[in-house]
Amino acid sequence: MNTIILKTRLWFYSGTSDKVYVVQLIKTVGGNFMLRAEWGRRGKSMQSQVKGAFEGEWEAKRAFHGLVGEKTQKGYQIVEEVRV
Repeated sequence: MNTIILKTRLWFYSGTSDKVYVVQLIKTVGGNFMLRAEWGRRGKSMQSQVKGAFEGEWEAKRAFHGLVGEKTQKGYQIVEEVRV
C-alpha cells in the first residue's frame, strides 16, 4: 500500500478566482517516491496528475518543496501541512 509522507494544501483567492492546490509526496510499495498534485476550484471536482517519480527520498522532498514554493510565489497561501 502506498503511504503519504508529506501533504500540503494551498489556496488562492483573488477576484472571482477561488482555487485549491494539493501536493502529496507518496512512498510507493516498491520503495520509490512520487509527487501527486490535485487542483481545481474550491468546492468543485479536482483534477489530478503525478508530477514526478523519484528513487530517493531526498530528491523527492526537494521536488515537493520546490513545487510548493512555486505555488506560494504565484500567490497561493498554505492552509494545511501534514507530515507523517
